[in-house]
Amino acid sequence: MKYSNTEKVEKIKLTDNNYYVILDFDKTITSKNSIDSWMAVIDFDIYGEKCKKEIEELNNQYAPIELDYTLEEKEKEKYMVEWYQKSMDLLYHHKLTYLNLKKALQKNKIEFRKGAKEFFKELKEKNIPVIILSAGIGNVIEEFLKKEECYNDNVYIISNFIEFKEDKMQKFTGMMIHSMNKALKGRLPKKIQDMVQQKQYTILCGDIVEDIQMAPKENLQNTITIGFLNNKIEENLKFYQQNYDVVLTEEEATFQEVEKIMKERKGEILK
Repeated sequence: MKYSNTEKVEKIKLTDNNYYVILDFDKTITSKNSIDSWMAVIDFDIYGEKCKKEIEELNNQYAPIELDYTLEEKEKEKYMVEWYQKSMDLLYHHKLTYLNLKKALQKNKIEFRKGAKEFFKELKEKNIPVIILSAGIGNVIEEFLKKEECYNDNVYIISNFIEFKEDKMQKFTGMMIHSMNKALKGRLPKKIQDMVQQKQYTILCGDIVEDIQMAPKENLQNTITIGFLNNKIEENLKFYQQNYDVVLTEEEATFQEVEKIMKERKGEILK
């Protein structure tokens, strides 16, 4: 565990009812080797090898750009919008259905990050609000969490949801969410907004530097930001340490470590 902002973290004192949790989904809730929600949406046995190749080509072209922290923000955002728009267009083109989406989820292996399922159970038992803010596909996230019995009434998902009518894909609803525009502000229903405003602190977990946008800037001093650094660790560590309060890599990149941090802030365990 690499603390980069120890002084700030040690000022935060958690109780079971004074904080809420914001989580990214792909490569955060899920493991670094898990298939992501965009790949998981398609059953290639149904849609064919051409569809698979098209998705893989998009990922190979744009995924390295997403993890390039030397690019200027505006340039990087332009590429992210391109990537997400092309991915959405591909699903329209191949006439995705909800039935086939569910079939794909039965075959494709989305895997929890170690300790994530137990983390959700703990938060449910203590009725701690959990907001999942994802640039993935909301329908996939919802179905996966239901299958794993983790889609509880304390969990709220903000993502790219597909609207289906009579099983056929109609459109993506709302504003596109990509990795560069994941601010929470303006995206919460009033009921959820009122609930989180009553909380003094926030725990945030993400896997790319831009995920810290999920916490409102005005609340960052009251937010413990935890980054899972999955790839190019030596190359990217400095960027994560400049942005996250805690950086988790290798064997430490688990939700057991997140729980340990939270218990320390509750005074339940000593460092």
